Amino acid sequence: MIQFFYSLFNGSSDHLSLLFRSIGGALTASILFMVCAPVFIRFARRRGLCEQARNYAGLAASGKAGTPTSGGLLIYASVLVAALMWCRLDSAFIVIPLAAGLMCGTIGLTDDLQKIRGGSSDTGVSRGVKCAVQIAIGVAVAGLLFWEATSPVEHAVVRQSLYLPFLRGGLYLGAFYIIIIVGFFVAASNAVNLTDGMDGLAIVPTVFVAVVLGAFAYITGRVDYAEYLSYFPVEVSPGSIEYGLRGAGELTVLCSAIMGAGVGFLWFNAHPASLFMGDTGSMALGGLLGSIAILSKQEAIFVIAGGLFLLEIGSSFIQDYIGLRVLGRRIFFRAPLHHNMLHKGVAETKVTVRLWIIAAFFAVLALCTLKLR
Repeated sequence: MIQFFYSLFNGSSDHLSLLFRSIGGALTASILFMVCAPVFIRFARRRGLCEQARNYAGLAASGKAGTPTSGGLLIYASVLVAALMWCRLDSAFIVIPLAAGLMCGTIGLTDDLQKIRGGSSDTGVSRGVKCAVQIAIGVAVAGLLFWEATSPVEHAVVRQSLYLPFLRGGLYLGAFYIIIIVGFFVAASNAVNLTDGMDGLAIVPTVFVAVVLGAFAYITGRVDYAEYLSYFPVEVSPGSIEYGLRGAGELTVLCSAIMGAGVGFLWFNAHPASLFMGDTGSMALGGLLGSIAILSKQEAIFVIAGGLFLLEIGSSFIQDYIGLRVLGRRIFFRAPLHHNMLHKGVAETKVTVRLWIIAAFFAVLALCTLKLR
């Protein structure tokens, strides 16, 4: 028995150690958030860090002014502490997502503070500035992935290939893949932000996506599982093929920490919410999950598992850029999707639960692709 627990801590049995640390990361982040949240809520009220008035023309979501916001600070802090305790900090699989999440969260925090100081949700950082900074962060993530000295992915052909669930091998794209990475990163960080419009709406699909990405990271990080499922085959010598992403299993621990922090946040964000994540949290989570998907080569899986995010950002894009700018009229009553449902008279709690069900469907669908090759 003593030898078993010793192996969990020092890693002589890597897969057991990884599972143990993943459980530890989830519990640490969840407990830390739930213990610190009441203190943070009181601090936010004293400092005036509260949701500003929004003009939704009488929708239920318009009556949330005064609720403490920027809870994303606590979400990221909980994830960071859990990562420091349970992750291998010498792994670029961990350092790069944490850095990307921090930088995206900083944009969101700046946006939240400008809204609070301006007294309106319309006084935050402009969309153009946000997009420019997100592009810069995406380029940095792509550069760190491509540069051999900093990349956690061992083989160059894997680093520069896009992998799809129904293909055994990847689509080698070379430098063009950088454009896809940057576009994906910007979309991922904005998708969580656009979904965060009602109590509990964004955090549950975020947890689902974290669970799916963590499962894929664990499987692809284990050579035996990766070989059985034909993940990332690379011919290292004539007749010799290697499978999997060595070290990617560390992302399972980080995803577990995100899941734990998300569950802790939901305790306070369930309707009626006593704490909002704000742009600080939604952009930090988008940056974390987006960079995890990029480093684990699971961008396509993120799109499937985060299908709700795709619906939300897609409805906003269609409304703003195709409907209003090209056609000169609205295609939906409102955008994004959850506001359109509210406009049709569906109760907020019913909208939230229905979209959770849709998010769960997409997460299960993504897990089903494990055996498609």
